[in-house]
Amino acid sequence: MPVAPAGFTLLPGTERMGAGQATRVFGVGRDGEDLVCKVLGPRALAEPWMRERLVAEGRLLGLLGGGATPRLVASGEDAGGPWIVMERIAWPPLASYTGKRDAGWLEKAARAAFDALAAVHAAGVVHGDVSPDNVLVSGDGAGAALVDFGLALGPTMPPLPHGPFRGTLLYAAPEVARGEPYDARADLFAMAASLLHVWSGEAPRGQTTDAAMLLEAGEQSIEAWAERAVQGLAPEVGRTLVTRCSFDAKDRVA
Repeated sequence: MPVAPAGFTLLPGTERMGAGQATRVFGVGRDGEDLVCKVLGPRALAEPWMRERLVAEGRLLGLLGGGATPRLVASGEDAGGPWIVMERIAWPPLASYTGKRDAGWLEKAARAAFDALAAVHAAGVVHGDVSPDNVLVSGDGAGAALVDFGLALGPTMPPLPHGPFRGTLLYAAPEVARGEPYDARADLFAMAASLLHVWSGEAPRGQTTDAAMLLEAGEQSIEAWAERAVQGLAPEVGRTLVTRCSFDAKDRVA
């Protein structure tokens, strides 16, 4: 059972809003407002760099100021480790719309998602782990927001340590999978791949083990998959999404 930070109350029924390998997310309230709290899992608490990253993520959300991201409400540290409390954006993740064969909706959601990404990039931030689970989209497709900046690059973020791949390989840009320096164009790739997976129902990569997918992501293009996946979308939207799935970062249009 999670423990809410001092000054906040745990919201019943929200104890398991999100649980990854490193973090736990649950609902908290204060002054009648429904909010979200993010803390580290037990193993992550023992890693100094992960503690530093969560603290820095709070500073980053404060810098971004909401709109394209959750608004930071408070951050701090207690006996359970560092925590951040942020606005709860009551939109489902993009992943929940998989199989929604409404081209008008997808095209509107794509514009909203790339607009949110552009706002983040304008602040000098690269998300670093865009996936259908990390993009929230309104039911009408007109609004989108990015969440989970634990792997972000930006002015408040310490460097990531060397080691195994971190992130979501299914949507990772080739340069990210190869462990090379990357920039905002990697987010364009991951967003386009995420949108086309949701639209088509077909995953951009076929390998099932992490090792095989890491090799595939770093060495094989997904452009042929993207050409298939855009079927049914307006030509200009399809061209943009295919181009943003380009293997070479220099070929991806902003």
